[in-house]
Amino acid sequence: MKESNIDDLLKSILSNNESFDIRNEFEQKLSDYNVSRTKALKLLNIDKDVFEQIINGTAKQPNLIHVIKIAEFLEINIDKFIQIVLNNQSKTNIGSIDKARKATFLLKNFDVKTLTKLGFFDKDYDTDELVEKVLTFFGYSSIQEFENELVEPLYSRTKRNFSDKMKDFWVKSAYQTFRIVDNPNEYDRNKLKDLIVKVKPYSQDVKDGLFTVCKALYNIGVTVIFQDYLSTTQVRGATFIVNGKPCIVITDFNKKYPSIWFTLLHELHHVLFDFDLIETNSFHLTGDDDLFLIEDKADSFARDFFMAEDKFHYIKKYIDNPYLVSKFAEENEIHISIVYAFFAWYQDKLYGKKYYGMFREYYPNYKDALIKLSPISWDDTSIRETSERIKSILEIK
Repeated sequence: MKESNIDDLLKSILSNNESFDIRNEFEQKLSDYNVSRTKALKLLNIDKDVFEQIINGTAKQPNLIHVIKIAEFLEINIDKFIQIVLNNQSKTNIGSIDKARKATFLLKNFDVKTLTKLGFFDKDYDTDELVEKVLTFFGYSSIQEFENELVEPLYSRTKRNFSDKMKDFWVKSAYQTFRIVDNPNEYDRNKLKDLIVKVKPYSQDVKDGLFTVCKALYNIGVTVIFQDYLSTTQVRGATFIVNGKPCIVITDFNKKYPSIWFTLLHELHHVLFDFDLIETNSFHLTGDDDLFLIEDKADSFARDFFMAEDKFHYIKKYIDNPYLVSKFAEENEIHISIVYAFFAWYQDKLYGKKYYGMFREYYPNYKDALIKLSPISWDDTSIRETSERIKSILEIK
């Protein structure tokens, strides 16, 4: 019996009102073959008591070989006969099959231990509660619905890697959010090009700048959401193509305000220049060693957008003068923390000098920039509720 049919099987068992009397069918065959039950069971090498347990539904674990032998004797399709035997099983036995299905679903799709550490699962949850939590979070009523409507469309054009279940969980969460938000605005690449050149000054406004930019992007068909970083995944951001429209995920992977803006521009580069390639794969993860895209180009685009190397060489002489750095940031229409962040990066890249721990007092709390955009957290009860809230936030009223 195929694994994908287990849910259908269980449903049919619980709702099937048709009766099939195995005993009567067996007796009819004995009559047709003019053989006694004792002789037939001996030829089939099935013990009388075992046979009785199978047809009465009292066998705790019906022997598959015996079931197949009886099916052959009755000349019934094996899959059909297995369902008939299961229809005769006790509720306890049916429940154990259902529990095994749920356990397989959990083990195949989720890193239960890590998700429990994150607080997504309660440590005292049993199998039923674990499955219920997952289905509620993703918005499905059954395992089969989850697999058919989420797993199959998401991985229909790209290979699913089971080696990192947390990454898979992160991807599903983002994808489901984009499906529910379902941006109604048409994506316009030319409007995106026009909008990008106007983005930089908004980085100066910590509380409202990012919020304003994301609403503007949404209005031209580009949906941006913020989702908690999962340390085991190394995924800093992502670009999805959902229903033909670009969708971007930003994380707080190093919990710095400049990184959020850098990641946004990095992903916007992918939208502008890698759209078709991403669409053939459904999504691209940044920071995932995914080599089908050249990340250096997206990094260079974002870096040059905010502070090209020539500007680094100019400001490095005055980096210890807060007033001049502030003036420089204002003239270049960027937040002062972005100057210090890129200064540290260039020093490391060009000279191998580490300045990452310096100038932290000029870095604002990155959460202040995200709060209006309702970031997705693993504490959320339902993606649908969060997605509908995000949609209402991004829609221009």
